[in-house]
Amino acid sequence: MAATLLTLAGCSSVGPTDNPAARKLTWFSYLNGDDLRSRCGKDSADRYRLIFNADYNRHVRTYDIVGDPDRGGAAVEAHVIEATDLTRLTLADPFSAARGNTATLQLSAAQFDSFVGRLREDGVFDPPPQGLRLPSNGFYWLINGCRAGQWFFTAYPYPSSRFTDARFPELLRSIDPTGIAYPGLPAPDEAPRTLPSSGQLADGGVFFEVQVGRDGLGRYGLVGPTAPFGALLLSALPGK
Repeated sequence: MAATLLTLAGCSSVGPTDNPAARKLTWFSYLNGDDLRSRCGKDSADRYRLIFNADYNRHVRTYDIVGDPDRGGAAVEAHVIEATDLTRLTLADPFSAARGNTATLQLSAAQFDSFVGRLREDGVFDPPPQGLRLPSNGFYWLINGCRAGQWFFTAYPYPSSRFTDARFPELLRSIDPTGIAYPGLPAPDEAPRTLPSSGQLADGGVFFEVQVGRDGLGRYGLVGPTAPFGALLLSALPGK
């Protein structure tokens, strides 16, 4: 498990990817929005990242949304990552069984404005709950991004009134381009709130826990290092 955590936290995210190896290497950084944070305020585009964790080993879906400051509207890139399906494995692509599904969508200016308005109503741009700990086998939304040059980060754990009262998931369902259904939620008293016991961990899978808090500059995000080699990797990229 320790080796898995080190691998997950090893590199800096440069955005969504369908490469399962790159995804594991950059997952904590991606959750923390390191790539979005590094460019926040450097251009006029608003960027939003919404991640739904419904047991990391079974179902994760992500939405990366980039606004068009000139024409209005926004581009949506959605990914659904489910348990590895060996029936999708092909000799031409050894990663095919774990790539997940990707789809894109273009929002009109009116649709994008409605989306941002819904996020505002649900408190996405307000400070997140303090000291929140989220196990990978649990159910939650993590949302971060850059709006009008300002960084934001928040979370919606299940079960909680914050999760059940939020209306943005309904809007995402209505525009989701993947065609893949959301998984059902467990009963509130059956939803995992902590990691499995050590005996259950031995059954396999990837298990980790993230905590929401502030960094040394007072910005909200995940507590602890998410990409110790991120600065080196980003500096090597064209245009960085």
